[in-house]
Amino acid sequence: MSRGSRGEHHLLPLNTLTAQYFQQLDPAHLSLPNASTIIHPDVQTVIYDHMFNEATVWPLPPVSYRARVLKTIISRIEEAITDPEEDELNSDLIETWTDLISRPKPSQIQQVQQLTYIKYTAPAATTTTSPVPHTVITNESRGLIYSSGTTGFRTWEASLHLGTYLSTPTGAAHLAGKRVIELGAGTGFVSMYAAKYLQPQFVLATDREGPLIGNMKRCKERNGLGAEFGVGAWEWGTPLVYPTKDDTEGAQEDLAFDVALGADLTYDTDLLPLLFATLHDLFDNYHVKEFILSATLRNQKTFQAFLDACENNLFKAECLPFESSQPEDQTGFFHETGIPIRTYRVTR
Repeated sequence: MSRGSRGEHHLLPLNTLTAQYFQQLDPAHLSLPNASTIIHPDVQTVIYDHMFNEATVWPLPPVSYRARVLKTIISRIEEAITDPEEDELNSDLIETWTDLISRPKPSQIQQVQQLTYIKYTAPAATTTTSPVPHTVITNESRGLIYSSGTTGFRTWEASLHLGTYLSTPTGAAHLAGKRVIELGAGTGFVSMYAAKYLQPQFVLATDREGPLIGNMKRCKERNGLGAEFGVGAWEWGTPLVYPTKDDTEGAQEDLAFDVALGADLTYDTDLLPLLFATLHDLFDNYHVKEFILSATLRNQKTFQAFLDACENNLFKAECLPFESSQPEDQTGFFHETGIPIRTYRVTR
C-alpha cells in the first residue's frame, strides 16, 4: 500500500479534525476519520505532520491534551487493522505517544489555570476562495469556568457565535471599511478575527482588566497584526484609554467609530446601567451607528432586562435572523448550541 497511490479525497476529513484539535475540543467530540480512511499510511502521515510534529507545528496544545487525542487516534487505527501484515500503525505516531506519556503530568488544578495558545479556524464556507484557512490565535484557559474577575481568559460560546456570524457575507458587511470597537473583548478573538480578515478600516479591542490588555497585545503580534488593530483599556463609566502611536496610552479627543461589537455582556443585570452609559457615550461622543451583540440566553428574564433597558434608553434592538449550525455540522469556530445564542443589532 504505497503512500503515493492514495487520492487526496482521503485527506479531506482531516481539515475538520485539525481545526477541532487546535481549538482543543474534548477528544470525545473530535471528528475522527472512519476506519477505511484512517488506516491509510498517507492519512496517518498527514495526522502526524499537521498535528503532532513538534519540529514544524505551532501552536501545539498542552502535552496532556495531545496525549489524550493521540491515544484516541491510535485506538481508532488499531481497530481498523484487518491484515496485520499489510496494515500498519505509523511509527512517528507511536514514538510521539511514547514520548508524551513519559512526560510529567500537571495536576488538574494546574491544567485549569494554565494559559495555552488556541488556534481558531473560521468555518470552511468562508474560506473557499483562499487555499489558506482563516485562523486566529489566542492565549487562554479552555478549562476556565465562570468566576468573578477571571472570565476574560476564555473565549465563550457567544463570541464564537458572533465570529461565525461575522464570517458570513451579511455579517462581514457590517465591518468592511468601518472603524470598529469591541467592548469586553476578553481574549480578543472577535476583534483579531475582524482585523485580520474582514477588511475594516481599524479595530480597537477594549477591556477593563490589565492582564487581559497585556494578553491581547501579545496576541496581536502572534497574529501578525499591525496598525489596523489596537488594544485599549475601558472601565465602563470612565474615559476610554486609547493606545497612541508610541504604544503609550491616553485620551484622544477626535477618536470615532462606526460599529461596536460585544459578546456575553448582558449576563449580569447589575452591569446594565454601566453598559448603557457606555452605549450612550459611544453613540453620542464616538459617532457609533450600530452595536452588534451576541448573547447566550442562559436566563430569559435577565436578557429581557437588557431588552427593556434598550427601550427605556431609546435604543432599538433588532434580533438578526442568524443561527449557528449544530455542532456536528460546524466546520470552524466550534461551539455548543444547546443553550440558545442570539445576535442583536442595536441602533438609535
